[in-house]
Amino acid sequence: MTRDRDYGVGVVGVGKYLPDRILSNADLERSTGMPAAEIEEKTGIRERRLVRDDETASEMSAAAARDALAMAGIAPEELGLIITCTFTGDYVYPAVSCRIQDLIGARNAGAFDIMANCTGFQVGLGVASDRLLADPSVGPALVIGTAVQSRFINHADAASAIYFGDGVGAAVLDRVDPGYGIIANDVSANGRAFDAVRLRGGGSSHPMRPDNVDQGLQYYEIQGLEVWKQVVQNQPASIRRALEKLDKTVDDVDFFVFHQANLRLIEFLMGKIRQPMEKTVINVDLYGNTADASQAIALCDAVTQGRLKKDDLVVLSGVGAGFIFGTTVMRWQG
Repeated sequence: MTRDRDYGVGVVGVGKYLPDRILSNADLERSTGMPAAEIEEKTGIRERRLVRDDETASEMSAAAARDALAMAGIAPEELGLIITCTFTGDYVYPAVSCRIQDLIGARNAGAFDIMANCTGFQVGLGVASDRLLADPSVGPALVIGTAVQSRFINHADAASAIYFGDGVGAAVLDRVDPGYGIIANDVSANGRAFDAVRLRGGGSSHPMRPDNVDQGLQYYEIQGLEVWKQVVQNQPASIRRALEKLDKTVDDVDFFVFHQANLRLIEFLMGKIRQPMEKTVINVDLYGNTADASQAIALCDAVTQGRLKKDDLVVLSGVGAGFIFGTTVMRWQG
């Protein structure tokens, strides 16, 4: 059960940024040799967005942030916190959140990054909510999910190239009426599957030396069957645990926002929890898997399409490399 408070913390504005360069299944057929029809049948993805050479994670994030702030009616200088959920920032370090803080003029905000991969945005929402609940002096929070993955993809490798795209989603969190906003979270992990999805190049175990580049360590490596196994075994349980904290079940949920890994996986999950597809948002067919940005962009689409209504019980849930599983439950204030 949630503690009684005189306020909650919820999403009051959303935004997104998607590059205008499109990578189609026909393009991937030429680079991977996998037929375009087979790619769509396997993944449900028809196209993805890829950055141009002159686009950066920080500038894309700032664009999405400005849209979210405009919807929220909050000026950048009012922000108390910026959290960017990413593993594809401008540099290995420092945190890209600090660059974003400067770009949008949020001079009063603390800023740091979180790396929880495709679960990142959902984890970031929980961290930001906890911060605002713990310290009444902290101003509104900006949580951003950022993905610039195309620079780490071997586009001749069908195991990874057919899935991933680039993009950014952002949400502004502020204090809302009691009983609304984020009301439950669940985060768990299974480190036994640590190597199932990985990017080794640039890590301290595999620095970017010529010999590591020659081995292709600068590119994603994915064991697709292990990913499916981790999702099937763990994501429904994460959703159940989060709802149990509220004495709720999946049948009480009005809307689901899933990590957009691929359409077939979302269809399987909705079938596993016995819920109709009408109760979720789908954009993976147009954007591909945008990692940390995925749930943020999906939430933005759900809001701007009018899919969420006041008092709706909303579940955000995702799975990220590591493996990390997470679920956030919100009572939507609108």
